Amino acid sequence: MTTNGPAPTPPTAPPTPAAPTPVTKPMTGREAVFLVIRRELVERTRQRAFVVSTGVTLLIVLAIAIIPGLGGDDGPQKFDVGVVERGEAAQPLLEALPRVNLGERFEVATRTLADRAEAERLVEDDTLDAAVDGDEVIVKEELDGDLEALLQLANRDVRAQQALAAAGVSGEQAAAITDPPPLQTAAIDPPDKDQDDRRSLVIFGVFFVFGQIFGYGFAVASSVVEEKSSRVVELLLAKMRPGALLTGKIVGVGALGLGQLILFMVVGLVAASVTGSIDLPPGVASAFVLVLGWFLLGFAIYSALFAMAGAVASRAEELQNTTSPITFVIMAGYFGTFAAIGDAGGLMAKVMSWIPFWSPLVMPIRMASGEVSAGEAVAVTALVLVTVVIVVRLAARIYSGGALRTRGRIKFKEALAGATRP
Repeated sequence: MTTNGPAPTPPTAPPTPAAPTPVTKPMTGREAVFLVIRRELVERTRQRAFVVSTGVTLLIVLAIAIIPGLGGDDGPQKFDVGVVERGEAAQPLLEALPRVNLGERFEVATRTLADRAEAERLVEDDTLDAAVDGDEVIVKEELDGDLEALLQLANRDVRAQQALAAAGVSGEQAAAITDPPPLQTAAIDPPDKDQDDRRSLVIFGVFFVFGQIFGYGFAVASSVVEEKSSRVVELLLAKMRPGALLTGKIVGVGALGLGQLILFMVVGLVAASVTGSIDLPPGVASAFVLVLGWFLLGFAIYSALFAMAGAVASRAEELQNTTSPITFVIMAGYFGTFAAIGDAGGLMAKVMSWIPFWSPLVMPIRMASGEVSAGEAVAVTALVLVTVVIVVRLAARIYSGGALRTRGRIKFKEALAGATRP
């Protein structure tokens, strides 16, 4: 018997539980900083302009380091001198020339000449540098100063011996009068040749420091403007605080500049040492550390200043105006290095050492010259560190207030007024 009715409802399966929503752990400030550092290093080292500029600079460094060593030691300065023979008058002068050549600084080749006509002919065709005929020195155009001094000394020596011989004084007595023992030098404060060599290395390094600070500081400003104009900064600031983004940018670009500076200096020193252009003095490592330390302090100040300049600009075209004051300040410090090179203990060099924006360029030269006491070095370094803290904190505030302002150039007061927690 068939029963009509609704079919029994099959049992329903229990609902599948929804997958738990993953909880995104908020990015800490340290993580954000390291993320930005990595991004800056990776992106910049991939740029063709960076690779090309590094290669070109290395070639220039190698040329500067190697070329002086290729010339070798020129040795003593050489002169060719002739003396017109007039009886026995020529021989004493020929013998006196080597005797008055103190320190073997010069190499004088001499010959006797038959007459004045031969002397003039050989001088005219540059075979001889000079010829002596009696009381006259025959030259083509002008008598070299060193050669003139040698000839005058030799002539006085001969005349003195002749006068002593006429007075009956000869032999050892005459030699004792005309050729006494030279005076000995007793320096109270003898110069330190190694210090001079270290100073030369530091000066060379300071010019690299200037280029790295200026070039990579401007790179920070360009990076800030690029992110603003492309609106990338809006995405970045949605994930991290402005202070973390700016810190990562400064540290990342600075690490690249520091690495490049180390590369240039090591390659230059090794090449110069191998080719014999220089002999590395003791303490070269301390000079190396001195240059790198002041680079880090200088870059910290100027990168923060350049970051401010980028934060108040909206387009790359505006950077020239916003960075002009910074360029003026660092160029003044660059020219101040010449004052330190000329007179490391002078008033101008001392004053510039105490101005934190110029200390990184002037202090290394003064310290390598031995013109800075330990107390002054500590005080100036402390002043620069305080300036770094102030400038970086100010840059963070201006960056936080200007990073999202992408329409037109803004004023520093407006950026400060709109600053958020950095």
